[in-house]
Amino acid sequence: MAILKLSFFSKQPESKPWSYLEEHNENISEYLYKRELGISRSRYPRNYSSYKSDKIPQLMREKEISLENHDKIFSSHWISHNEVVVGSKCNKLLILNVQTNKRFEIPLVSEQNREPPQEIRNCSGIRSIAVNPSRTLLAVGAGKPVQVTVYELPSFEPIAVFSGHSDLVFSVAWLDDDHLVSGSRDGTIRLWSIESKIISEMPLLPNKYINVHQPLLTRSEFSGRVRDLQFNPRTEQIMTLSTEGYVRLWDASYLNEVTKIQLAHTHENVCLSMNSKANLFAIGSQAHITIVDPRTSSIAHEVGSVDEGCGVRSLSFNDHIITTGGGYGRLSFYDLRAQHYLDFLPQSTAKKSLTLNYKETGSGWLNRDTVYMNHFAGYSIQNAIYALSYDESGTKLFTGGGPLQLDLKGSYAAVWS
Repeated sequence: MAILKLSFFSKQPESKPWSYLEEHNENISEYLYKRELGISRSRYPRNYSSYKSDKIPQLMREKEISLENHDKIFSSHWISHNEVVVGSKCNKLLILNVQTNKRFEIPLVSEQNREPPQEIRNCSGIRSIAVNPSRTLLAVGAGKPVQVTVYELPSFEPIAVFSGHSDLVFSVAWLDDDHLVSGSRDGTIRLWSIESKIISEMPLLPNKYINVHQPLLTRSEFSGRVRDLQFNPRTEQIMTLSTEGYVRLWDASYLNEVTKIQLAHTHENVCLSMNSKANLFAIGSQAHITIVDPRTSSIAHEVGSVDEGCGVRSLSFNDHIITTGGGYGRLSFYDLRAQHYLDFLPQSTAKKSLTLNYKETGSGWLNRDTVYMNHFAGYSIQNAIYALSYDESGTKLFTGGGPLQLDLKGSYAAVWS
């Protein structure tokens, strides 16, 4: 397999505004967090003196990325200041260069002549992407095939397959450079290791095979599906989100249950995000965002969604700001300290006095096929935001998604900076 020449793995050009950050191995979001706590080792350049994390969303502008003929972006992860890895419902794994608009497709690994059951084929796609702490391995959880594939960076050469789940893998998270935890629609979470037992070899190329590993540990949710999970390295605990309307906390070492918290809003619980510094978790449901404090095993705060009951489809903590992607295509920013949404001027009106508590997103691409013409022609189709990810600086945001309607094919992708 040819090695891709990506800017992530080459020396970056020097930039004076960032030179101080690079020298001290910090980024803007880290500095802002320390400043809020009153921790400051030295003075930043004048350019940063007025920077505040709740002001960054106000400055962000959308730059759409065309992904025509791709269906619904479900997952994303930044691998450099300019490159994002994304996964789609149509089972495409892409590297997008947001500066040059170039893209590369990474081949998936699957056993030959092995088709998943019909119910899984109807709910396939690449649902989760994670990079290990040393940025040497990338894990991809998918539903077709039902497995977790590990790629080596920078070559993007597949080096291992974690096989054991019987249904779509919704979420993956690295515990360290060698260990990974995954959550699936089959109702289990599994712990894996690159050094775990090899159970078989899968053909990759002529005279080339890839090792298939079995899990170190498996735990069951007993009821419901594992829709999402997050690992907090500070507490060494994993939180899982069940479709039955609760979250469960696990010890990461042996996957022993620590506590279980029942949620007040139980409809369409599909996404989970974490602020590891504050040890807080945010859960998105059909019409609400719920903040959970695992230290007290209780619900700390609740707020209604801005998407009119179309569901909170993605969440991302950026310090005290919770970024939300909704089923109605709205991008909102909730200030947890002030306990209100940030306000923005609408793009579609000249009335400067009118404000909205969300940003309007672009139109994306829609396949106007026979399904659209027969059932949806003439209706306004909004793109649900299924994927949210900030870059390391916290100043660039990737958003991805597509039509909320199951039978419609389309895609939306953009970078906000």
